[in-house]
Amino acid sequence: MDFSSEQWIILIVLALGLLSLLGTALGGERGITSWGPVIFVRTTRGLGLLDRLADARSLWRLTTTLCMPLVLAGMIYFLLLLLLMVYVMWRAPPEPGSYSSPRNVLLIPGVNQYIPLIWGWIALCVTIVVHELSHGILCRVEGIRVKSMGLVFLLFPIGAFVEPDDSELFGDGKNPPKATRHARMRILSAGVIANFLVALLALSLFFGPVISALSPVDRVIVVDVEESRLAGDVRAGMVASGASSLEELYSIASEGRSLELFDDTHRTAISGEPVLGVLVVDTFEGSPAEDAGMPERFVITEINETRIESLESFRDYMNSTSPGEVLRINTTEGSYSVKLAPKGDGTGMIGIAISGTALQIDGVILQEFQAERFLALMRSIPSSGLRGFNTLMGLPFTGIGGFTSEGFQGFSGAMLYLFEPAGWAEPLGDKIFWIANLLLWIGWINMYAGLFNCLPTIPLDGGHIARDMIRTLLDRVMSERSAERFTKGIVAALSWLVISSLIFTVLGPYLAHGIPL
Repeated sequence: MDFSSEQWIILIVLALGLLSLLGTALGGERGITSWGPVIFVRTTRGLGLLDRLADARSLWRLTTTLCMPLVLAGMIYFLLLLLLMVYVMWRAPPEPGSYSSPRNVLLIPGVNQYIPLIWGWIALCVTIVVHELSHGILCRVEGIRVKSMGLVFLLFPIGAFVEPDDSELFGDGKNPPKATRHARMRILSAGVIANFLVALLALSLFFGPVISALSPVDRVIVVDVEESRLAGDVRAGMVASGASSLEELYSIASEGRSLELFDDTHRTAISGEPVLGVLVVDTFEGSPAEDAGMPERFVITEINETRIESLESFRDYMNSTSPGEVLRINTTEGSYSVKLAPKGDGTGMIGIAISGTALQIDGVILQEFQAERFLALMRSIPSSGLRGFNTLMGLPFTGIGGFTSEGFQGFSGAMLYLFEPAGWAEPLGDKIFWIANLLLWIGWINMYAGLFNCLPTIPLDGGHIARDMIRTLLDRVMSERSAERFTKGIVAALSWLVISSLIFTVLGPYLAHGIPL
């Protein structure tokens, strides 16, 4: 069942109320307590395991100390990324869409439409266990008591926790902290570092041997369906059966035969007069195309009565044009008169973004999926530096440009028909896709959770770490009292900056366009 955003909110509010009543009824003597709608289930079982894992004290201290620069780098990166998002939204606020939908604000698998239910929950559980277990181990390494461990429920399990003795970790009004400042920084950084290391391992396997074991399959897929002429139960990403090229499909449709489309859930058929041309995916602002009233998505079929049936024929024609020339362009959305603007090479320019040769039948636009190029772009992500890292962090939402406009949720749905196992993975069959999805989501959610926890705002780990880092630096240049006062002010300012920025990125599109949530 597909719930609307409002239905999701109502469902969650009702469930939170029930959980709150349950927590109040059960009380704290059974280890179950509530804080508003949040339910905590605590236990002291398993604390002995922390002591056994903490026996390798030198190794744990060395690892966290060496990886501390990763935490600082993550803090700077994610803070700058957040501020950049605020700046972009302030200058050119986007229309409210799926990214700002209430259901997609939190990264809850199954609720967030970009995160798959099963793989997302498996990855989230791994992320939380790794994060909290690392905190607990470092507490014991540094001699800090752990009072309990447990699970957090908000409608359903949303996390795990390790509860250290705060008076020993941070001190209280009567006693100073038992942990030194550097020991506390290691404890607070342990969860983030563990998330980063797990992400590094999982993503190295995903982008290495797993992606290398996939071989492309030539297929034609649905890339767009016109809302005004929906042809049956058709959606983007479906695969065309019985042909591996647009020419074959064009021949089939020209004979009056139906084309069968399928994905992992159902099949459907379309029929009609086929039209070959070039798919336009955008018109540039202030361009001749916009001045002529061209829409954003359409297929060009003729220019000045010359048939345009491929990307090559379109380029050949445009290379013969000159600035100021007027073209009569026929498309699947109508005919337009366009006066060309000058291009850098001296030819004329329409001002459109094209994605290649396309076939349109009954409002359905199909293109050949360039699976080999898709794999090449995926493989290039780890070696592309900061740009590749940004691509990775946006992968579930934006996907690979020109291939997955609705994000990349892993090898599922129609993606299963575009690749096949090869080499060492061939005996595994379709199970290689299970491995790929598991590694991708464990790596991505661990990386995202680690970066989010790096944000310098309390109560996140990054807020406490930033506080200790700032205090250590200020202690070198001013008195203890002044250093404490300035540290509190800086941390409060950073916390306000982060929280207000997060709120603005969520509410900004709605406020800018006067649209209620």
